[in-house]
Amino acid sequence: MIKTLLIIGVVCATVLSGTVLRGPALSGTILRAQSQTQPAPAGSVEKGRLGFVRVGCAQCHGREAQGSPTTGPRLGPNGLPYSAFARYVREPRLQMPPYTEKILPDMELADLYAFVQSRPKAATPPALLSSQPAKQN
Repeated sequence: MIKTLLIIGVVCATVLSGTVLRGPALSGTILRAQSQTQPAPAGSVEKGRLGFVRVGCAQCHGREAQGSPTTGPRLGPNGLPYSAFARYVREPRLQMPPYTEKILPDMELADLYAFVQSRPKAATPPALLSSQPAKQN
């Protein structure tokens, strides 16, 4: 459904701008829209773990991508699609430095994504799991 809406949006914007899409231009637009929702390339969790430290991710996000309240957020696992993850790593919006393909090739980026997605979910504190108030000693 997202692909369809994206394609419709691109076609509508193009029509409103007065540009006519035909043949290869239209199919290229559709292919670009479809590629944004493609699954992540196969990456190596172990190579991703090593790369996470090598390129400096661990300095802000912690060695296990667990995050820190003062330096960088928890990274995984999350439902962020690979394309959004890659786009943010290449062109971050906040304090994180950009990691160009020269610094972090696409295959290494796929490895980082595999590592981040392999992290265990954050544990819920016991006090939040219980419906009874915590005991005071």
